[in-house]
Amino acid sequence: MVGAGLAGCLLAWRLQQAGQPFLLIGSRRMPAAVDVAAGVINPVTGRWMTKTWNCEQLLPTAEACYRQLEAQLGLHIYHPIPELRFCQNPDDLKRLGRRLRNPRYQDVLSRYYPAGDAAPAFNDPHGCFGIEQAAYVELPKLVHALRSAFEQAGLFCDQSFQHAELLPQGTHWRYQEICARKVIFCEGAAARNNPFFPELALQPAKGETLLCHSPTLQLPRKLYHHKKWLLPYPDGSFRLGATYDESDLSETPTAARRAELLTAAQAALKDPHPIEVTAHLAGIRPSSRDSRPLMGAHPSRPGLYLLNGLGSKGASTAPAMTEQLCAHLLQGRPIQPEVDLGRFQNQPLD
Repeated sequence: MVGAGLAGCLLAWRLQQAGQPFLLIGSRRMPAAVDVAAGVINPVTGRWMTKTWNCEQLLPTAEACYRQLEAQLGLHIYHPIPELRFCQNPDDLKRLGRRLRNPRYQDVLSRYYPAGDAAPAFNDPHGCFGIEQAAYVELPKLVHALRSAFEQAGLFCDQSFQHAELLPQGTHWRYQEICARKVIFCEGAAARNNPFFPELALQPAKGETLLCHSPTLQLPRKLYHHKKWLLPYPDGSFRLGATYDESDLSETPTAARRAELLTAAQAALKDPHPIEVTAHLAGIRPSSRDSRPLMGAHPSRPGLYLLNGLGSKGASTAPAMTEQLCAHLLQGRPIQPEVDLGRFQNQPLD
């Protein structure tokens, strides 16, 4: 497997659980979205307050996966958390009313709170509503633990992958001294430079977040969504996020986005608070054109596979997608059409 981010590490773990030999290749020194990810799982998203795609399957699979990993690795990384989302205008109230009357949303929406009732620290002229099944996952801690466990077992090679050195050899693929029947690319946004998948339907977007502290802001343990989101941590710090930029695909944090997040935070809060930024984080989300994962076999080169396109939903989608790809690789189960790599392919790749 090529790429030791969230997708690569979870797929490696699932293969290990199935007793399948593998080698994971990826460099800790290369930028990776997982290293700066907040790991937020939010079942209701977007302006229209719609359920996240396939959340009825994704969320239980994600929780089961992270709970199992916690037990095996001795970690505490999965944190269910109540969520409050603030209505921004009268149109939001109308949309919320429709959602609350819709039986399909009863498992993810709790109730409406009149203006000022649920979160006195926030500007709340239109009220807010509760969202169920939200969580956050400490993805950097998880991925670092998995890499270390694989490395100790001789299953992780901490180096950059050189695509030019991967060559077909009969029914196998040879990379340096390694010979494998299957090669799975889980490279995230770096897949833009993969010569085996030059027409991959990636639409990467940069996201920036701030890790902050304020001596005067003490918030109850909830995920707050007020245009941007604010996630309090047990140590009193909190995370602000996130920005979205398809034009700047560098991993460098920017002053403009820092100002955007701090301005949004102060606008959301009823009273001004001194906010100290302790870390400014930036990463490239590997999104796809239709915001669905991309996975499956190369259309013309047997033995090559890909898993990508998890975007900003990696914490919720990676467990189910790696489970599905593992079943495809080992048992030949078909890939779900909605995430099949071939849905964007008008012609075979070279």
